[in-house]
Amino acid sequence: MEGKSAGREEKEREINKEDEEKGKVQRFPYNLAGVSQLKEAVMERKARTLGDFLTRREIRYVEMYTASILEKFKHYIKAVVIWGSSKTGIGKRKTSDIDVAVIVDDTDVRRMTRPELKERLFQHLLQRAYPISKRIHPQPYLLSEFLEYVREGNPVIYNVLKDGFVIYDTGFFLPLQRLLGMGNIKPSKECVDKHIAISLDLLDLAKSTLTEKLTYDLEQAVVSSAQAVLMELGYRPPAPREVAKFVEEILVKKEKLVDEEYAKIAKEVVELYKSVEHRERKEVSGKEFDEYFEKTNKFVKKMIELLEKLRKERGEQFMYEIAEKLRKEKEQLEIRRDGLVKIEKGKKEIEEKAEKLIREGLGQR
Repeated sequence: MEGKSAGREEKEREINKEDEEKGKVQRFPYNLAGVSQLKEAVMERKARTLGDFLTRREIRYVEMYTASILEKFKHYIKAVVIWGSSKTGIGKRKTSDIDVAVIVDDTDVRRMTRPELKERLFQHLLQRAYPISKRIHPQPYLLSEFLEYVREGNPVIYNVLKDGFVIYDTGFFLPLQRLLGMGNIKPSKECVDKHIAISLDLLDLAKSTLTEKLTYDLEQAVVSSAQAVLMELGYRPPAPREVAKFVEEILVKKEKLVDEEYAKIAKEVVELYKSVEHRERKEVSGKEFDEYFEKTNKFVKKMIELLEKLRKERGEQFMYEIAEKLRKEKEQLEIRRDGLVKIEKGKKEIEEKAEKLIREGLGQR
């Protein structure tokens, strides 16, 4: 009996080995990254617990958060999954976010578009996360969206499935993990083409954003410094489009404080930004930017010299006034970093466009 049992076990081992070798060829034809690790964890069902990659405090945060969102959305939530650096440990720091993917059933929603529903859901999930821990970063996925990404073989969803540790599941997530482990979820040509197209769009957006930002800063440096001198002389502050004219008519011809060269610099720098703003120019070379920067620097230094001269003639302490102004500007900068002032409309639209490409096109936030 013992010999027969040993023979059966040996035969089973041989069959399993053959199946395993066959699986390597048939199931993983593209040698997808991470498949071997996933096979160990999912196919061989290695026991893992939250304590393997989260601290006790982090586990408590996750438990409290999961209970909170289930209390609110239990009938809609299909799965709650931990993933990202919190799960893999790659690049994880003490301050790293705890990424929580929440898959929500949207099949009965008719009154909102998918982006509207997802944004609204994100705000609700975030509101429930913050009182528990600001490190919890919820990533909502609508069921229809998630299945679409699975069909495409979206890289983000691939990694959610590969690295995800299930906290709550209605029988939806684990079967998909097993399908991935079997090599049945692979990137489609559609997904490949989409990612290439989005990368080109983001590259163009980055170039145009950088060009607009740099030329805008130069224009504002010229405008602000010219306005400062004109106001010091008792004139109204001109609008950006009027600066060159004011410099020529007042500072050059009437007050005779600067040469014609400075009116020309003001005109060139303002027109440069306007041409970029109105998409007449799509880019500015590094050499050109350096030349405009030097001209702007020369203009601003001249305006500072004039302001210093005017104040000294009245016996005022020029450096004290400048220092006080810089202090206030630093305070305003800190306020902006805290998000307490409104972002300019143009900048906000650019940021929203980039965010939309990444959030909707690539499936990540």
